[in-house]
Amino acid sequence: MDRSDPRRIGGRITLHGRLGSGGMGRVYYGVTDQYEQVAVKVIRAELIDRDEVRERFARETEALRTVQGAHIASLVDASDADGEQPWLAMEFVRGLTLKEFVSERGPLSIEHAAALGVLLADALHDIHAAGLLHRDLKPANIILGRDGPTVIDLGLVAFAEGPTDLTTSAAALGTPTCMAPEQALTPKQITAAADVHALGATLLYALTGHYPYKADTIVALMAKIVSADAPPDMSGLPDAFVAPVAAMLAHDPGARPTVANARARLKALCDPLPAATRALTLATYVERESDPEDVPPRPRRRVDLSQVAPPGSVVARLADRLRAAYAVTAPF
Repeated sequence: MDRSDPRRIGGRITLHGRLGSGGMGRVYYGVTDQYEQVAVKVIRAELIDRDEVRERFARETEALRTVQGAHIASLVDASDADGEQPWLAMEFVRGLTLKEFVSERGPLSIEHAAALGVLLADALHDIHAAGLLHRDLKPANIILGRDGPTVIDLGLVAFAEGPTDLTTSAAALGTPTCMAPEQALTPKQITAAADVHALGATLLYALTGHYPYKADTIVALMAKIVSADAPPDMSGLPDAFVAPVAAMLAHDPGARPTVANARARLKALCDPLPAATRALTLATYVERESDPEDVPPRPRRRVDLSQVAPPGSVVARLADRLRAAYAVTAPF
């Protein structure tokens, strides 16, 4: 960190270093006074006065408060979004992102990808059950952690009912490589089917190392995405995945399976699921060299009751009985 970075935030979190930065803010590694390891996101100073940035930040915070799921990074603490320096602290998840893993170590096996798809479908189910849409599921937003895959970014989350824009703009929001056609064409009128499309694009990348569409410019890429005459590139996709991924990437959102149906098809490729999930975690969890060291647990305090209880007192007599009963000779 440099001199401009805070050392404490929220009165109970000590910051130890930067994890990264993006267009909206910086992310720090922190440890709470209760020894919880957290990733703390802080809005960049030059963007604090922009209403749309504060609104997006407030939505992410509210979504994290609302959504509970085994494969979604949980909120630990957060400031008031209208405060002088808005921030939020999420659980810190160790490991590589799916994008990093595939880029460095190659595509996943059929069984590992199927298990990944099932667990990501579970995460989407939890998000949709809370009345929200994710809108930006992608390999870079999935960490392959010690306990399996975890979705870490809800920055573009939207309410499933009503307008889904973060601002008054009709501009598309999301990552083009995983974006559904309707998200590019009518961003204010998308449904859960857009997240299903993103799941299909993510699995395609996990199994092949490439996305549904490729182009030299963003404009050309968006033109392919919105065209019903431009089929997605599924080269290299194992035969077992061609049908389910093609269904998830259907141009017509009404032709895509529901999250539950997609999950069922993926689960059939990795039964029994518990064993496949363990195999996925063992195969994909990699210690990141840049990750900070684990914080040691809070040491237990050993109390010698003879120092705090006068001889003959009730507490002292109770301690004597406990020592005699359990043959305890050391202080406790």
